Amino acid sequence: MLKKIANWRYVLLFGCLLLSPICLYGQDLGSSSDLFRKKKTVKKRTTPKKRRVTPKKKRRSSRARKKSTRKRKSTTRRRSSSRRKKPTTAKKTTPKNTAKETPKGEKVVKIEKVSANSEAKLENKTPVKKEDLLENKNPVKAKNLAENIADKKVSEGTGPPEPQNKIIIKVGEKTTGEYADFFEKAIAEGNKARNVRNYIAAEEAYLRAQSLKLEDFRAVYGLGNLYSDQGRWEEAESAYRKAIEISPAEPAPYIALSFVLTQPLAGKDLFERYAEAEKLTRRAIELDAGNPYAYDQLGVALELQGNIGDETLNAYKKAIELDPTSALAYAHQGRLLRKKGNIKESSKAYVNAVQFAVDVPTMILVAEVMQSQQRYLESEQLLRRALRQDSKNPTALFLLGKALTTRGNYDEAEQILKKSAKISPNSFVSYKLLGSLYLRQNKFAEAENVLKQAVRIISPNEEKRLAFEFEAIGDKYLENNNYADAARVYAQAVKLDKERADLTEKLAKVQKN
Repeated sequence: MLKKIANWRYVLLFGCLLLSPICLYGQDLGSSSDLFRKKKTVKKRTTPKKRRVTPKKKRRSSRARKKSTRKRKSTTRRRSSSRRKKPTTAKKTTPKNTAKETPKGEKVVKIEKVSANSEAKLENKTPVKKEDLLENKNPVKAKNLAENIADKKVSEGTGPPEPQNKIIIKVGEKTTGEYADFFEKAIAEGNKARNVRNYIAAEEAYLRAQSLKLEDFRAVYGLGNLYSDQGRWEEAESAYRKAIEISPAEPAPYIALSFVLTQPLAGKDLFERYAEAEKLTRRAIELDAGNPYAYDQLGVALELQGNIGDETLNAYKKAIELDPTSALAYAHQGRLLRKKGNIKESSKAYVNAVQFAVDVPTMILVAEVMQSQQRYLESEQLLRRALRQDSKNPTALFLLGKALTTRGNYDEAEQILKKSAKISPNSFVSYKLLGSLYLRQNKFAEAENVLKQAVRIISPNEEKRLAFEFEAIGDKYLENNNYADAARVYAQAVKLDKERADLTEKLAKVQKN
């Protein structure tokens, strides 16, 4: 028995020797650490055996793992959804959370819609569409909405406060609420523009000053001076009367209005106007007894009424006594002395007038007095002096044009009168004189066209004067047997003066031919 066991031992030992090389070559030699760790090698041997023995179980376990992961995902989703539901309820109740959830653009749109509708409900008005605001289709609603939004911004403190005072604002100027500075600036602008003969700008400045300070007479007085420069007598008369109403204690408007009333205007009772001019100057003397212009204008009013006696002469002498350099008083004195037959003294007075006429306005007034006495050559010399200092003075220009026309210098007169009409386009006198110039040259069509330009600017009282000018052109057409043109011009004259029966008869006769 023992021998059998010993034999089996040898057989087993021999078998192990045969199998040992196979086991050595089958080991993992990938890393030195695995070679020296026996426990790991044992585990490696056992683990592949388990994989080989139970492959199906592992597949089942993977499927089970997939199912379990799906179940976990669903449960996590449920949990997450349940977790999300809780904060959404909080977001609905609290405005802060809703602001985080909603985008900024949507939030602004919602606020605008609510504000527009709410404002419309408060005012019992329909909400205004944006298109209506942009295209001005609904200006009333747009204005109401804008006012409501502005009031809301002011109440919330996000918009600008309402102005306390309504102030006229000009671009580039600081508004203080005090009108005195703006008034003085407007008056200065008007005077400056008048001096450079920019009559449109001067008129705008004086009108602006008038709106700023109604109780100050200087604005309307400046307008009167502006209209007088252009021969717009009726407008000047209205302005001066307004100045007297504002400041009845000021002597200057009385003298200025007296001067306007002494100008010849068709369609007016001149005797009444001259009488009123006398009263105005006497009132100016009461207010300012040392004013030489008041005495000089008193002499003019008396002279035009036919008073060429001592009272008139003394008025001129008093003006010269108050101002020994009063060129205009000397000119008026020379005219009166000439009427009285005192030629020597008259010439001496005219010499003094020319000598003391230094400023442009005085030169023009003295030249006008000379023209009233047919002294055109002397007036021409004085007017040229005035134009050398003020080349754009319209009164000096049309008076010079008148003098040149009378003396037969038509070409220069035409250029001078055109310049006067360009500088003062609202002056009737320049167009009238230019029409007379063309009529002297037998340029009937040119004369008619110029007078048509005057129709748009004349006052009602000047219409009769213009009617005479059209009648003169019609008479020239009739002399040349041009009946059609004569009828057209006569018809224009009748439109301007419907009260003249003789003019209507002329038109009827021409139309028969």
